[in-house]
Amino acid sequence: KDATIREIHHRVKNNLQTISSLLRLQSRRLTNPEAKAAVQESVRRIRSIARVHESLSREPGEDIAFIEIVRPLLRLAEESLQSPDRPVRFSVSGDGGRIPANTATPLSVVLTELLQNAVDHGFPEGSGGGDVNVSLANADRLLTIRVIDNGRGVDPSFELDQATGLGLSIVRTLVTTELNGTIEIRPATTAELDRADLGDGSSRQHGTVIELVVPTDD
Repeated sequence: KDATIREIHHRVKNNLQTISSLLRLQSRRLTNPEAKAAVQESVRRIRSIARVHESLSREPGEDIAFIEIVRPLLRLAEESLQSPDRPVRFSVSGDGGRIPANTATPLSVVLTELLQNAVDHGFPEGSGGGDVNVSLANADRLLTIRVIDNGRGVDPSFELDQATGLGLSIVRTLVTTELNGTIEIRPATTAELDRADLGDGSSRQHGTVIELVVPTDD
């Protein structure tokens, strides 16, 4: 049974990679910047799901160490979200423990969106870049993920329910409906930036924390 499940995940991963390649070919033919950006964002989402199935194809059983998903997603973010005038350093701390396979896929999409949001809003083009840390903790059947950046910071009056962007709309829907979790976006405190080791006082700006809490019961 385990071998069959791993083979299924392997085949799904291959199919998703094929779809991703087709979309990349399509984006090269587009001239409209908005359409091109939309297709490229879709490619990132599909690649994040493919990374989950790649990890699951190597794991016995029906759950997976969450850190094995987070690391490749950070590498994907490094490849796709940086530019020469916006270098961003990604790091991970803590351990998310093992999570069910049916939780891993929506979580990977959510984390991909949160990383992109941290970069796009924390470090605009030409800002000089900065640092993003993903902090993981798993206790009492609750997985806590904090995405912390030392960028320009979120407006204290920001309300996630009022956000209209596609990325945060996807996050809000997946977290509340599929993962039965909660999400909060708020300004980072100095203590949180210190714990995440995000630069010193001279290099950091204000910073943002995105905190996600998800039950890990199967």
